Amino acid sequence: MNSDKITALKVLILEDQQPDQILVKRQVLKYEPNSVFLIADNKSTFLDKIDWFLPDLILADYNLPDYTGLDALMHVKEKKPFIPFVFVTGGLHKSDPVADVVLGLADGFILKDELSTLHMKLKPIMDKIADRINMQKELIKVQNQQRLKIMKATALLKESGDFSKKDELVKLLDELKNPS
Repeated sequence: MNSDKITALKVLILEDQQPDQILVKRQVLKYEPNSVFLIADNKSTFLDKIDWFLPDLILADYNLPDYTGLDALMHVKEKKPFIPFVFVTGGLHKSDPVADVVLGLADGFILKDELSTLHMKLKPIMDKIADRINMQKELIKVQNQQRLKIMKATALLKESGDFSKKDELVKLLDELKNPS
């Protein structure tokens, strides 16, 4: 964990079993001692807490009494796709037919009987997320530069009805076609 970027790792745990909540917390604290946790043990609590807590990481069980990890994952991917989502479960196995779909969408997966390795598996997951975030930031930077060029080209078109600034406009439009 890069402590100069995040002062505390905010973790939302979606888990209805208190002993498992405690074990997950212990493992995360081995990875990042400055972690802050919120627990959701049902659908309504999860949906409420994700909106105001904005976690850096979600660790979720797959089977809950009124909600599934798949439902939670789909909600996160639709509403907050930038939040890493990792399954910590005993209820989904890699041999299950739905597992390929679920694991393709999730950022990670660990079985509860392998929970003692969670802290070691978090580093590559969080590194992967950091790389993805950096790529997204770079893409946003390029998109913003393109928007500025479009705005400038539009302003040039509006102000020069006689196209006296044609060369500048053509240059801007060429740059939009071939961003560097």
